[in-house]
Amino acid sequence: MPRYQKTFSITSILVLMTSTLVIGLLLGGFLFGGSPSPAPQISTVPTTRPSQLSTTSTSEGNLSSTTPTTDPGELPQTNQQPSLSSKSLALRMQDLYAGIASDSITTALASYLTLDSYRQIKGLSNNSFDYANRLLQHFALDVEAAHALFASQGATSYVGFRADASYANWVLPNTCYNKLGYWHLPGVRLLYKVGGVTHSIGVISLISYRGEYYVVHLGAISRPSNTGYVDNPTVGTGALGPPGGC
Repeated sequence: MPRYQKTFSITSILVLMTSTLVIGLLLGGFLFGGSPSPAPQISTVPTTRPSQLSTTSTSEGNLSSTTPTTDPGELPQTNQQPSLSSKSLALRMQDLYAGIASDSITTALASYLTLDSYRQIKGLSNNSFDYANRLLQHFALDVEAAHALFASQGATSYVGFRADASYANWVLPNTCYNKLGYWHLPGVRLLYKVGGVTHSIGVISLISYRGEYYVVHLGAISRPSNTGYVDNPTVGTGALGPPGGC
């Protein structure tokens, strides 16, 4: 797979993110302190995926976006398993594509688990700090990496997403550093077209809050500092999964 490089600093992530309400709530000046980091290496990550699927769901086409009036994290978690055919999930995946295609972290964040939801679920000593300094930094780097891939391919258009409902697992409370349970869905594929040909990239991990899935890891879960990843970019719809993880 090709390796993409583009000048991109943690300072630039902060400038983009400060336009959103979520980031405005985070820890005052705690987000990305210090001097700008060096330009990242932006990498593609091939993965081995199972070829046999039991139950899959595919959502296609463009939908009209709606803006939720209440942060779900202001309400208690439930154990309801999300539907892969919900309009709200389709809208979030469309927002993820739009953010990547337009190089807009703000747009892509509409697909992402909210800070208040993360605070409710996780049992870390400082959930807000982890959300800002690990999750959002990684997400921004991966969006930038995926944008570099799209830009290298020419004009793209959104198709939809694929996921396998049988790969979802309920993560029990007090495991994986969480205090509440949630549904975890790994290995979703984001579909788009280049010149009429379908391409796809992986979305590593979605987790649930109140019966809805949200993106939490895009290109990779762990990585070297200041490096963005694109998971298994391929021509075609790609392979889903593998199951497992949290």
